Amino acid sequence: MFIGFSEEYPSGKIKPRTFMNEECLVFRTERGSLEVVEPYCSHFGVNMKTGRVVKECIQCPMHGRVFRGDGRGANARHRPIRSYPVAENRGLAFAYFDHAGVAPQWEAPQFLDEATFPDILWRHARMLELHHPSVPLDNSVDPRHFLFTHSMFGKHIAEGEFTPNGHKALGTMATQLTKPLSYVSGTRAAVTTHFDGPLNTYLRADVGRSASDLCNFLTIIEGKKCLLTQIGIGRRSRNPLRLAEHAVGMMASWFATYEDAPVWNNRKPQEPDNDPHGTDRALADFRTWFEGFAYEPAPPSGGERLIGTADLLRAPAAAE
Repeated sequence: MFIGFSEEYPSGKIKPRTFMNEECLVFRTERGSLEVVEPYCSHFGVNMKTGRVVKECIQCPMHGRVFRGDGRGANARHRPIRSYPVAENRGLAFAYFDHAGVAPQWEAPQFLDEATFPDILWRHARMLELHHPSVPLDNSVDPRHFLFTHSMFGKHIAEGEFTPNGHKALGTMATQLTKPLSYVSGTRAAVTTHFDGPLNTYLRADVGRSASDLCNFLTIIEGKKCLLTQIGIGRRSRNPLRLAEHAVGMMASWFATYEDAPVWNNRKPQEPDNDPHGTDRALADFRTWFEGFAYEPAPPSGGERLIGTADLLRAPAAAE
């Protein structure tokens, strides 16, 4: 899960954060390694957010006990604390949160390969109130939503499709642009979304004769709070037309989420009342794939229980 930009976590600083309903401390060591651990010292339970970074460790402010980034104490006799796997890619930071304590089964997203996307062109973020984190992501396979909510799109010419492939998936949809936008951009708009895990997407939008690329990262904070971070990617240019395209791409992305926020926020958790429509099938396929990533520790009877849509985002008290 995306936890912010690398520049947010300078060397030697401790940053208190909350992710997935869990308090965390994020710190960067003297050698530059980014680490995420639980905040409480295993000695007296002191919150170490007021401690300090000592070389490759975080130090408790009460008695000076130190812990490495993997949660182990520098003294092997000290009880370890919980740690979270962390990865960085092109200035983006990711951490892996797992209620059952299972190790990561795949690497952090690698959307920003340097050859194709050398630059981050723009970025913005919006806090959302969601009953389920799939809510903003299912738009990638819902062209009827674009047709109705985002009125720049017009006649519907293709259904949404969703094709899962392990922890990755592909979503596609297309529409026909209406006037006057069609005079400027052409008649067809197609969106291809690559999912890398349930919360991270790389989206390619081909609108007439122009194209834009962006990443959507959804960060679950606590309760219903989720942060949607959108990053425009591509190649920087001094060409005025290219600069204009980048500016339009940023404005369109910002305005689209502005229009979507009232639809997404505080939506009632329920199974959709679908009519026989192609996009409904794609949405159902997406949600089935999405929910496959959520599970709880093995119950006394053995085995794992999948968590339903209404259960996935729970308040901390309920989770305990």
